Amino acid sequence: MLAGSRIFASLSLLILLSSSAAFAAGAKVAITAEARAAAADIFESRCVACHGAEGRGDGPAAENLNPKPMNFHNPRWQKSINDATIARAIVFGGQTVGVSAEMAPNPDLESEPGVVAALVERVRQLGR
Repeated sequence: MLAGSRIFASLSLLILLSSSAAFAAGAKVAITAEARAAAADIFESRCVACHGAEGRGDGPAAENLNPKPMNFHNPRWQKSINDATIARAIVFGGQTVGVSAEMAPNPDLESEPGVVAALVERVRQLGR
């Protein structure tokens, strides 16, 4: 039974690493209308509390956070970060990319690359 547990753990790690590699590589993903709609719902339900409806880092929960949530309108920040890093922060949490551990991971999105790409697209649009 111990060998079976090791095999399961190894396979789980391999799946995690391959998913992480896809986000790290910043692979381009087609964004469907359904993915954009799902991303809009997710942004509203998970992101607005901290980042605010317009992505300025001024959501109702932002007042209690230190450091403050990112203002997606900041052009310096927009230029300093690539899409793959934003995607990793969305899926695996802020701490994995060297920002606040207060940014929660969204592991359910790891299997939804189109939705993650649509969220990254939204963050970029807010910066324009």
